Amino acid sequence: MQAATVVRTLRLVTGLVLMTFVLAHLANLALGLRSLETMEAWRATLVGPWQSTTGRLILGSCALVHTLLGLYAMASRRSLSMSRTDWVQLTLGLVTPPLLFNHVLMTAVASELVSGYEPSYGLLLSVYWSIAPIYAIQQLFVAVFIWTHAALGLYCWLVLKPVWGRIGPVVLPLLFAVPIAALLGFAESGKEVVDKLAAETEWRAIILETAGQLGEARARLDALQAQMLTAYGVLALLALAVLFGRLLRNSLTSVRIDYDGGLFARGRSGLSILELSRMNEIPHADVCSGRGRCGTCRVHVDSGASALSAPGAAEQHVLARSNSPAGDRLACQALVMGSGVSVTRALPAFADATAARRPGEWAQEEAVAASGAAP
Repeated sequence: MQAATVVRTLRLVTGLVLMTFVLAHLANLALGLRSLETMEAWRATLVGPWQSTTGRLILGSCALVHTLLGLYAMASRRSLSMSRTDWVQLTLGLVTPPLLFNHVLMTAVASELVSGYEPSYGLLLSVYWSIAPIYAIQQLFVAVFIWTHAALGLYCWLVLKPVWGRIGPVVLPLLFAVPIAALLGFAESGKEVVDKLAAETEWRAIILETAGQLGEARARLDALQAQMLTAYGVLALLALAVLFGRLLRNSLTSVRIDYDGGLFARGRSGLSILELSRMNEIPHADVCSGRGRCGTCRVHVDSGASALSAPGAAEQHVLARSNSPAGDRLACQALVMGSGVSVTRALPAFADATAARRPGEWAQEEAVAASGAAP
């Protein structure tokens, strides 16, 4: 298995694990629409498994691996020519970890530093809505950012699968409904906690005592957060340095590629055909945003095949699945290393996800269209 395939598989698996945890967490928050008591009653079922030693190990490992692979993917980019979806994914992936550090420290690390501390919803909501409201705003951004990042990744993966036609009408509404219900539950339970703090003196005293214990550990928690932010900042800057170093190096050699319809593109050597298309605003289908999954960006190489990088196993698999003839390449995988390349785009730029799920039907339609246009 190629390294790229291993990396992609690891990102997918760790991302699915993290999304499962986030889904459980948001579902528990959504129960706040009913009551704080309901949230606490379901906490052991929905969130409890992740708070065990095994659950924390799995969750922490997946979070670390997913973050590192995200930085690696950014450092490995050959250009900054990306779709809007990719820009959103990249931005959210970069800003989410720092926002999440405080929540991780409050719910996981603090229980190890403070004797008898248990991060109940009553305590956390009291902190967010009464003691330190600034954290409520931070949690709002964390929830929105994490879920948007996860939902986009899940959609981009599933929309290419043949099963999407059956599950799409169910999955898409859920992707919107889950965070909305969670935020409403967060707000509703927050109002209940504020009223409870005002009305129940004994409960308020317990909450303030526990919050005071957290305050005593705040210095150590802040120190850990500073270390985590520093380590993440160094890694992020290193990834950016590698990215811009590659862009600078590749800018020294220019290439030209010719397309059907008399179009042509110029750019740096080492970029893929699809990247050159984007940089030169040449219409080109790319449903999976250049991840080598959909096959919609494929081209037939009319000349200059030797100036392209060799196809890898993943590309060959997608081409075989699409029943592509000899001489076809995936534009997102074929790197242009020299000039003299001429290609014909296999599908129109408006090709959508159905072209990935049912490539045979699109090939037949294109053949009929071509024969109808012939004199």
